[in-house]
Amino acid sequence: MTASTVFFLLLIVACPLMMMFMMRGGHGHGGPAHGHGDSASEQKSPEPTSAAELRRRRDELDRLIDERKAEEESPTRFGGGWR
Repeated sequence: MTASTVFFLLLIVACPLMMMFMMRGGHGHGGPAHGHGDSASEQKSPEPTSAAELRRRRDELDRLIDERKAEEESPTRFGGGWR
């Protein structure tokens, strides 16, 4: 094998190895505590502890959905025309 072939093969093998290092070895396994988490997951409320709490949350969401539907169905006047 020529030197250029060996160099080319090393380059081909190095790319996946570097990718594996960058994706796993370089970041560690700390999760959001190290600043790699998205802000939506960091603001998540704690999990409910009971079925009653889940029912309360479902009732609240149903109420909000009903309010939103009522707002969307009611005619609103904007700029001289009905929406």
